Amino acid sequence: MKPITTSHHTVVVKRTLNASPARVFAAFAENEALKRWYVPGDASWTSKVIHHDFRVGGGHLMTFGTSDVQYSEDCRYEDIVDNQRICYVMTVARATERMTTSMVTVEIAALGARTALTVTDQLVILDGGDGTEDRERGWGETLDKLPAELARQAA
Repeated sequence: MKPITTSHHTVVVKRTLNASPARVFAAFAENEALKRWYVPGDASWTSKVIHHDFRVGGGHLMTFGTSDVQYSEDCRYEDIVDNQRICYVMTVARATERMTTSMVTVEIAALGARTALTVTDQLVILDGGDGTEDRERGWGETLDKLPAELARQAA
């Protein structure tokens, strides 16, 4: 039998983006935009947004991964302040095995004509299912796709 363990961590990932806070916020809020950029991994990774209800009390459900391994992300939005903050509870699973649960805070702040974006993931790792390095890398890979989406919005 697999041992039951929990460990608690905080992962913080920051980016400075060449877009207004409203455009950055829209990339998280709009269903079609989220489908295009919100996935970790390289070009072999794909994602599918099954449900996205962007409002307090709503949430999103998506799957992502490669042909070899699939993950799911189930989120519930707890707090939304237009163009400034998004807070959501997130559980990530591999197949039917819950790996992590966390509280994610996305902070969006004007920085002149640019935007400072900070993602704080207060992470509980369940039964050794993930690691802080994995989560930090995943957030980094995901946020690295955001500038292309922002450029698409500007076009």
